[in-house]
Amino acid sequence: MLYVEKTIPDDCFRLAPNLKQLDKYELAAVGSDPLSALIDPFRYNRPNTIQLTIFDENHNVVALWGAMPISKTQPRKAAIWFLSCELLDKHKRYFLQRNHKWLQYLESHYDFVFNFITKEHKQSIRWLKWQNFSFSNNTTLANGVEMYYFYKYLPKVDIDIQPIISEIGPKWTTELKDKGQL
Repeated sequence: MLYVEKTIPDDCFRLAPNLKQLDKYELAAVGSDPLSALIDPFRYNRPNTIQLTIFDENHNVVALWGAMPISKTQPRKAAIWFLSCELLDKHKRYFLQRNHKWLQYLESHYDFVFNFITKEHKQSIRWLKWQNFSFSNNTTLANGVEMYYFYKYLPKVDIDIQPIISEIGPKWTTELKDKGQL
């Protein structure tokens, strides 16, 4: 079983040393390292940044993901990302059964999301296509590594999409109760 919480900096420090090799490779290609990439959303402090942590039943950090607006003046255009460790593979079926609703929750905050992915990330590319992302036909070089640009234009959502209550962790549940939203 997996559950989701809003990310705190400690989650970044817990995941960074355990990141999958392919994710480390991709970050290196764009001139970043695991800890910097995970902690950057806290450093930039842009409005409408969403950063979520996936935990397993033993409270291990399995993945961090989210979206960060391209600038403070364009909070609805964001770079979307997902970084994980090998523990996610143990929960792949569970994750795949539930991730679409979580992605809808994230996407409801934006008009446009995008990023780059290495050609070697074949499984993630298949997942992104399954989630209706579009891909450029040509690759881009980042430090000699071929990468695809992927993106998605999102429709304006008139209703407020809520997190999946049965799958959020105790900290987020408490926050919603304190706000009277549960």
